[in-house]
Amino acid sequence: MTHISFHKRSARIPRTLGLVFYHRVVPDVIRPARSRARNIVRVAVATLVGAVAGAVTSITLAVGPLASTELPESERVPANPLTTIPDDPTVLIVGDSWAEGIGATKPDLGWARAAAEALSWNATIDAVGGTGFTKGNASDGRTDLAYDQRISAHAASGTEYDIIVFQGGLNDFLAPPREETVAVIRAVDIARQRWPEAAIVVFGPLEPLAQGVDRSSRLEAIATGAEESDAIYVDPKSPVPWLNERNSPRFDAGDGLHLNDAGYAYVAARFAATIESYTD
Repeated sequence: MTHISFHKRSARIPRTLGLVFYHRVVPDVIRPARSRARNIVRVAVATLVGAVAGAVTSITLAVGPLASTELPESERVPANPLTTIPDDPTVLIVGDSWAEGIGATKPDLGWARAAAEALSWNATIDAVGGTGFTKGNASDGRTDLAYDQRISAHAASGTEYDIIVFQGGLNDFLAPPREETVAVIRAVDIARQRWPEAAIVVFGPLEPLAQGVDRSSRLEAIATGAEESDAIYVDPKSPVPWLNERNSPRFDAGDGLHLNDAGYAYVAARFAATIESYTD
């Protein structure tokens, strides 16, 4: 695990870089987190991009029914927790080998560090290759490192965080979809109980398609877990995959699983642009 801090504001990622994002929110008033009456505002902002720049092609906003205004104030939560965070938030990123930067020429060029720098985050990056929401066995032989286990350890550490990011899930390919969903909910719930005021982000997994392999079916189960736990979900497949047959050959580190320097920079830009769009 590596701790990095960025105290100077860095140049922002150009908004012309593409992004896709949705988050279940209800302006001003929200039902209890486990209410059966789900009230959804989905914001999907799509852009058509190259590796560096592009042009906005569509913006779609679909709004579901609002929650009852009769809820007691104690059961209401901020509609968008990302708008209430400080300018230099303290952030915890829990992830897999992608967060480690495996495939890059050096770890500093991985997506997590690059995104943290672009967003001026004081970030602790807890990255363990081979792990996921259900998979606790790491690539180096260590065990008991599934995301819920690691977030529990952080919860006991006494450190305060403004944002918690969970990234990954491809390593959970042996888990049934519902088991994956439940594991996402469990990790988010542990984080929310310990840091009730923090924004909790679930960043769906990615992989290059240069070898013709697509395991992104894991995304549906992870997205469901994020929605059911009312986390912010950054979707790298909707409406157009961030990594696809056209750009994967340029971004693949050569193993069909990880990215090279350019690939991680691209993903970091997309992720940062998504978060930036929701903090204005």
